[in-house]
Amino acid sequence: MAILPATAFNQLQANTSTFLKTYPVRIYGDPGASGITQYCIGNGGNSYRPGTILGTHNMHSTESFHIRGNAFYLATNPHLFFTHSIHMDVGAANLGFYRLPSATGPSMMVTGQLSACSFVIRPVIGSTALDVAHVQPAAVNGDTLRNNLAATYGTAFVYGTSNQRGFYNGANRTVSVIGIRTGTSWKIYAQKHDRTTGDYRILSVYEIYPTHQKL
Repeated sequence: MAILPATAFNQLQANTSTFLKTYPVRIYGDPGASGITQYCIGNGGNSYRPGTILGTHNMHSTESFHIRGNAFYLATNPHLFFTHSIHMDVGAANLGFYRLPSATGPSMMVTGQLSACSFVIRPVIGSTALDVAHVQPAAVNGDTLRNNLAATYGTAFVYGTSNQRGFYNGANRTVSVIGIRTGTSWKIYAQKHDRTTGDYRILSVYEIYPTHQKL
C-alpha cells in the first residue's frame, strides 16, 4: 500500500537520512526566483533502493516520490507545503546566493535536480545560517564548473560533478538536494539517482553539509 504524501513529508523531515536511503525523491524545481515557495509532494511510482549489506549489487523494490514547485502541481493527492526554494542560475557569472536562515521561515530547502550542475554551500560567519546557490554550467563542462567554483569561493563547499568519491558523474546521474533545519542548524543531503533506468533508482545518499559522508 502506497505511503500517503503527508506521511512521507513528515517522515522526510523527522528521519531524513533513513527516508532518503529508502525512497527515491525526484525534485522539479520552481522556475521563480529563490525564496519561500509553495511546493507539493506526491507518489511517484515504483523504483529501487540499494540493499543495506550489498548496496547496489542487491537492489530492493520500493516506491518513489515527486516534489514539484507550484508551476508543476501534482494532479492527484498531493501534500502542499512551504519551503525555501533555490533557483537554478545558468553560468558561474550569474550565481546568486540565497540565505537559509538559522531560525525563521520553513525548516526545509529544495532545489531542482542536479544534472551536471553544482550546489554551493557557504557558511555565514558568526551564524548557523547558510548561503547556498544552484548553478548550471554555461560554456564549460560540469567538472570545470565545480573546480572553478571551488577556487572562487574558498570558504564554500561545492558539490558537483567529479570522479572523486562522494561527488557524482554528470553523464548518467542526477541528484536531489534537500536541506533540513533542526533547531538552528542545517544539514544538506544529496540523493544520487541512476538517470539511465527510467525509474531514477537510488544509487547512494550523502550528507554533504556540515560533513561530507556517505550515509
